[in-house]
Amino acid sequence: MSDRDAAEETSLKEQLDRIEQKVDRMLGLYDALGDIAAGLPPRLVAALHTMSSAEHVALQMLLDNRSNHEISVCLDVEEPRVAEWVDSVIAKLRAGRRSEIRKLVAPLMEAIPPESYLRASGGIPKDWNDKYGVGGIPDPYRHIYHPEQD
Repeated sequence: MSDRDAAEETSLKEQLDRIEQKVDRMLGLYDALGDIAAGLPPRLVAALHTMSSAEHVALQMLLDNRSNHEISVCLDVEEPRVAEWVDSVIAKLRAGRRSEIRKLVAPLMEAIPPESYLRASGGIPKDWNDKYGVGGIPDPYRHIYHPEQD
């Protein structure tokens, strides 16, 4: 394969990746509208769709009352990185502090369909913390929320 062919193949792959990301965003918005129409709070549904996968993992651990230190140990991530994720979650939810998160989000997590949450989180299931939120348990989703560590 020539350099030109390789460059064209790379360009096509990049274009396909961008198209796939746009389709995923549109499907996510479609899910969000359905969740809002079903009576879920629009502001919180929108917040879920703006969070990164790492923030979703942190959110689930926050709902379990984990400290930043506990999260960092479990995920094998530096504590300042976890603090960034937690601060971002607090800001996106417009919570005054982390203690408000459970009150805001726990009812939403109960009500949101698993497929909708999976799309909003970028591939993290809503029961992730129940299955993988313990240090030392192999986590098949790690590459989604922390790809640079794999």
